[in-house]
Amino acid sequence: MGKFKFLIILILALFLVCGIVMVVDAPSSFDDSVSLIPTSDSSVDAESSNCVNGTCLVDSNKTDDNSVKTVGKNTKDDKINYDSKYYVDDFIDGLYFCNDLEYAFKEAKDHNRNVMIIFDGAACIYCEYLKEGTLTDLSVQKEINENNIILITESSTSPELFQQLDVYGTPTTVILDQDGNELGRIDGYEPPEEYLRDLKEINSQ
Repeated sequence: MGKFKFLIILILALFLVCGIVMVVDAPSSFDDSVSLIPTSDSSVDAESSNCVNGTCLVDSNKTDDNSVKTVGKNTKDDKINYDSKYYVDDFIDGLYFCNDLEYAFKEAKDHNRNVMIIFDGAACIYCEYLKEGTLTDLSVQKEINENNIILITESSTSPELFQQLDVYGTPTTVILDQDGNELGRIDGYEPPEEYLRDLKEINSQ
């Protein structure tokens, strides 16, 4: 009987130790060192992700505690310090994404650019088409790099921004002037030629 009690105590002690280790190793719910740039997931299924005609519906019920995600890059414009902590250059090759909305507007004023916000979705196949096809096009990148400070965000991380700019589907590209006034938007996915045409038209205002 004594051995049986000892065995039970030993098992309970093991469970307790395992529980403590799991708590210590668990990541905190908010870590400001986490990248503000969304993770690319090209395995999304268009049929299962509520997507149709180049746009995926936003799930307004999904939120998490991360900060606003942001924008992109130029072909090494020496006037802009892309080495600063406010820029990320490993999300889409050829573009520098700004990771702070307020700083993006400051940069836009300092360098006479428009602010370009791409609204992305975690389960959005057309967002992947935009990121992997359209935004990797050299002509599109040249237009962005010469005229825009680019950011990218998801509904789960900045639902207020989606509501503020009346964005209900992804991908959506919104172009704002240096004072935050909307110049135009591109709803849904467009192939490089169409996207470039629309982007040039908006940037020329």
